[in-house]
Amino acid sequence: MFLATHATVGAIVGRAAPDPISAFFLAFASHFLLDIIPHGDADLYKDYKRGNKVRLALSYTMIDAIVTAYVVVAIAQARLFDSGLNVAAGVVGGLLPDLLVGIFEVTKTRWLVKFHAVHFFFHNMFVNKYRDVSFMTGVAYQLVILIFLQTRI
Repeated sequence: MFLATHATVGAIVGRAAPDPISAFFLAFASHFLLDIIPHGDADLYKDYKRGNKVRLALSYTMIDAIVTAYVVVAIAQARLFDSGLNVAAGVVGGLLPDLLVGIFEVTKTRWLVKFHAVHFFFHNMFVNKYRDVSFMTGVAYQLVILIFLQTRI
């Protein structure tokens, strides 16, 4: 999923959570549930791991990160929630799994090996059994979902 989608769901979870700790852990868990949904990037990641289309994968990630920064600022500016701390904890919890995967990809840190495997177990759960959607289909429906979710914050 887009980082922006994870951040938005994290904000929604944070808004509904009774406290920041619950917001963080519920949003962290939501990340894995969202990643089960095929979203068109499985082949891009496989190519990246093989050393193909590395620039494309990095460009996609950079654009996603920039959009996510704007989404997070928009969420913060909207102030349509009671607890900013809960929302912030939800956003961080929703984004942290992908950050940890990114750290693993760059550093190959040993303590993240199992986490990386668990993350991709969920990420590829449906894709490995059936198939992924095309990249453009994944982008299109994630944009629709993201716009819809923005109305729920």
